[in-house]
Amino acid sequence: MKTGKLTNEQLKSLVLDRLPKCSPATLVGASIGADCAWLNLGDKILVSSSDPITAGGMQSGTLAIHVSCNDIASCGIRPSGILFVVIAPSSATEDDIVTIVDQASAEASKLGVDIVGGHTEVSDTVNDFVVITTAFGIIDKSHPVPLGKAKSGDKLILTKKCGIEGSYIASMEHRQKLEGKVSDILINEAAKYNQLISVVPEGEIAGGIINKDFSKNENGFYYSAVNLMHDVTEGGVFGAAYEMAHFSNLGVRLVQNDIAISDATIEICRALDWNPYRLISSGSLLIATSEADRVLDKLHSSNIEACIIGEFVDSGFTYVDELGNELELDPPAADEIYKV
Repeated sequence: MKTGKLTNEQLKSLVLDRLPKCSPATLVGASIGADCAWLNLGDKILVSSSDPITAGGMQSGTLAIHVSCNDIASCGIRPSGILFVVIAPSSATEDDIVTIVDQASAEASKLGVDIVGGHTEVSDTVNDFVVITTAFGIIDKSHPVPLGKAKSGDKLILTKKCGIEGSYIASMEHRQKLEGKVSDILINEAAKYNQLISVVPEGEIAGGIINKDFSKNENGFYYSAVNLMHDVTEGGVFGAAYEMAHFSNLGVRLVQNDIAISDATIEICRALDWNPYRLISSGSLLIATSEADRVLDKLHSSNIEACIIGEFVDSGFTYVDELGNELELDPPAADEIYKV
C-alpha cells in the first residue's frame, strides 16, 4: 500500500463500513470529512478528535499538540484537554524523548490545554517518532455550532497561507536538500512557521459568530455563521476542500491564483518538486460560509489573514489553474511530504 492517508474509497471499505453502529449518545461519529466526534453528556457536549504525527521527526512534539487541537477548533470550540502518546524508535535517546515531551508541554501551555494522560514507549517496530494526540473540548448548549455541512453557494475562506506545516517540516528536517536551491532567508522564515500552526484563534472567532437568523438546531444550539470548517492537514488545501465538499454531498470550484502562498513555500516546493496545494498545512483553516463578508471582517479585525479561494457548487470538483484553465480536482492522495 502507498504511504500516507488511505484514499476515501479505502477508508470507507477497509475501516468505516466495518465499524459498529454508534449509540444514540453519539451525535456525530466517524465518517469521511468528519474529524471530530460529538457525544451527548446531557447538559454538555464532548467534542473529541485524534491525530498522529508520522513525518514530523524531531519536531513531532510541537506538531502533535496542534493537529488534534486544530480539529476541535474547526468545530468553533476551544480545546481544554489532550491525551499524548509517544512511540519512540529504539535508536532514540532519553534526550530525544525529553525534547519531544518538552515541545508538547510548551505548545500545550501556550494554548491553555491540559495534557491529562497518554502513553510512552520505545518500540523497534517504528523507524522514527510516532506521536498521537487526542484532544477534547466541552461545551454547553448555548454555544453556537456550525451547521455541520457546507451549502451550495457558500464561499470557501482560507486563513493564513497554504503549505505552512510542510514548509516548516522541510526547513527543520530537510534543510540539506534545500541549501543551494532556496535562500537562507526563506529557509529561516519557514523555520518560524511553527508559530503559525495553531488555528485555535480563528476557529474560535469564526465559530462564535452567531448566524444572522439566530436559528437553532434540534439539540438547542444556536447555529454559527459558518456552516463547516476544516483544518488543512495531509492532502493540503486541495485535499481538504475536496473532503469538505464530499462530506457535504456537494461539489467545489477553487481558484488557484486566489490561494495565498508565501515565497518561502513556493521556493521550498520548487526545490523539492512538491505541489504546495497538496502539501500538509496545519495552521490553515478552511471555512464554508454564506456570510463571507461578516466572517472576513471579524477575522481581519483580529489581525488574522484570510481570503476567499472558491465556492461550493451543486456538483463537480474543479479548480482554475494559474493560466485560467478549469481542470478536474482529484480526490485526496498521499501528501507531498512523503516524497522526501
